[in-house]
Amino acid sequence: MVEAWGDVPAGLLAHLNLRQARYGFIGLADYTMYPLLRPGSFVQVEEQDIPPARVVYHSEFDRPIWFLELRDGYVCSWCEFEPGRVICLPHPLSPARTREFRFPQEADLVGRVTAVAARLVNRPPPEQIARSPRQS
Repeated sequence: MVEAWGDVPAGLLAHLNLRQARYGFIGLADYTMYPLLRPGSFVQVEEQDIPPARVVYHSEFDRPIWFLELRDGYVCSWCEFEPGRVICLPHPLSPARTREFRFPQEADLVGRVTAVAARLVNRPPPEQIARSPRQS
């Protein structure tokens, strides 16, 4: 996390509430919810029940984003919960594909994403910084 963000802003750390919420990190190669959630983002996750089936959402901001624990990692996406399965839906502009898991055998619900902290500018890799000419 520190490698991805560099120096973590003190203001961000001051607002972490470790007793009432969990936090997740969107992997640097995870484009499931891009451009809504960028790789390297922190998300705050609060426990919440699965929504009723067939809810109509009016915009991408109304639709809840869920954080799931898989047997070999995590996924953060829009989800449709059906008896015995969960369908993880990527953002329409994302290169990621829809994924389906047996629920709860292959995926556990951690909770709903309620807040996001993201870098808006990607930092260049260290090797590019070392090679770039210095400006005075």
